Amino acid sequence: MLVRVKDIVAFVEGIAPPELAESWDNTGLAVGDPEHPVKKVLVALDVIDAVVEEAVEIGADLILTHHPMLLFRKINSITKKDALGKRIYKLIENEVAALSAHTNLDVAKGGTNDVLAEIIGLTKVEILEETFSEALKKIVVYVPNSHLDVVREAMCNADGGQIGGYSHCTFQTAGEGTFVPLEGTSPYIGTEGLLEKTAEVRLETIAPVGKVGKIIEAVKAVHPYEEVAYDIYPVEQKGKKEGIGRIGDLKQPMIFSDFALLLKEKLGLNGILRLVGDSKKEIQRVGLCTGSGVEFMETAKKQGADLYLTGDLKFHEAQKALEMGLCVGDITHYASEVIIVPVLQKALSKEAREKEWDLEVVCSKINGQTFWTI
Repeated sequence: MLVRVKDIVAFVEGIAPPELAESWDNTGLAVGDPEHPVKKVLVALDVIDAVVEEAVEIGADLILTHHPMLLFRKINSITKKDALGKRIYKLIENEVAALSAHTNLDVAKGGTNDVLAEIIGLTKVEILEETFSEALKKIVVYVPNSHLDVVREAMCNADGGQIGGYSHCTFQTAGEGTFVPLEGTSPYIGTEGLLEKTAEVRLETIAPVGKVGKIIEAVKAVHPYEEVAYDIYPVEQKGKKEGIGRIGDLKQPMIFSDFALLLKEKLGLNGILRLVGDSKKEIQRVGLCTGSGVEFMETAKKQGADLYLTGDLKFHEAQKALEMGLCVGDITHYASEVIIVPVLQKALSKEAREKEWDLEVVCSKINGQTFWTI
């Protein structure tokens, strides 16, 4: 089956919803035609020149990355006089789209932070700092007794009635509905021009704001009435919560220096790992934020972390960690996030198989680590 750029965009937004992204972020489709066919996708961390060259060489139609190619930059012009302009030209000339999932993938379940937590073996993993909470609405539908179960099922199958680990959460109240079918109507119950009184149930549930339209359409599809009576109310409580970073416990306590060796091995940090704190300290609780997340270091400490992992640590930030008695591992920006590349490749390949897409998904062979040691 033919797949287009917009189909890959929809897949990515499904696993990393755009609303989870920070307001300053440039996540999403940066270059490309949503209608253009895609037969091969190259997955990488960054849209750098070497990756663009690789995409052209292997015949990729789309580059899927974690980092946006337009991060932090306002573009006033696109010319071949600068590196970014040349890169954009090359993508367009070769009809290669560029798509990214950045901070939304950091926050999303199964994203960069969850992958790092899994790699280092954390248990009882929690969000480090909440950044998003889902707005909810209450939906009330008035249903004749004969169709109560089928309407309830439609509501819940369309993502209504989910509260924590429970599905099909509804409440019903019996009552009596009244109406007069006017001229030209085709009532399921009642006679034109006469007041009808019928036993009905007030069926209510809770739903994410973004799912309300889908739920109402599902209800209308199975409801017997020509005109469906329903109400939508705002509510104060929030739905699922998402956030940046993770914190959890090691299965067994480890000495910091021993854990550092384990990190070096699991993340392939050949000589680049920088450490702060007492090498003999026992480590049990670990906080982390992939990429550049030093700003959440104090949050991790307040939540009982013995060790904090991130990238881009500066000298004075390291001093602050020492003052707090917090061990820190600077695992580099690149190493902390390149781990998502094979995860994305595997997930998109699985989607392609399930939907019978004619699509090949491959991981980039480019090593984009900017640091090296001697």
